[in-house]
Amino acid sequence: MSGVTRSKVVGLQVYNPDGTLVGTVQDVILPIGEEGGEISLQIITKYNQTESVKWSEVEAVGDIVILKNKIELKAPEGQQPTAAPQPSQPTPQPVSPQPYVATPPTPQPPQQQKGIGGIASKLGFGKKEENRCPTCGSPLTYIEQYQRWYCYNEGKYV
Repeated sequence: MSGVTRSKVVGLQVYNPDGTLVGTVQDVILPIGEEGGEISLQIITKYNQTESVKWSEVEAVGDIVILKNKIELKAPEGQQPTAAPQPSQPTPQPVSPQPYVATPPTPQPPQQQKGIGGIASKLGFGKKEENRCPTCGSPLTYIEQYQRWYCYNEGKYV
C-alpha cells in the first residue's frame, strides 16, 4: 500500500502545475457519512485565505505538493501576496544574560615546541588556552557565534 501520512503533508507548500505558489497545507479534511465525498487538503493561500483542494486534484507529494490543475486565487482588494504561512513550530528562545561573564584569556606568547625547525610553534600546536567554569570548574568552550563562554557540564553560558 502506498500513501502519505497526514503529518508529512501538513506544512508542505502547494504549487500549481506552472510552478506558482498557492499556499501551505494546513490540514487534511476527512469526509463523514455515507455520501461523504472525497478526502481534501485544507490550504492557507498566499493571500491568507482558506481553500479546499480534493485529493484527486493532487498530482504529486514530496518536499512540496503539486496540483494537477491550476487554481486561480483572487487577492482581496489592495492586498499583496504574502509568504506562505508555515506550520506552527516552537520559537527558539534567546539565551538570557547571566550575572557572571567570563573574560577571554589574555593571549600568551607561543611557547617554543619541539618539532621540525620550530614549525609546530608557528602553527600553534600544543597551545592551551582554557577558562574554567566558576561554578563547577569544568573547561569552558568559547562559542564564536555568540562571543560567549559556555559550560557543557552545566548547559549554560557563563
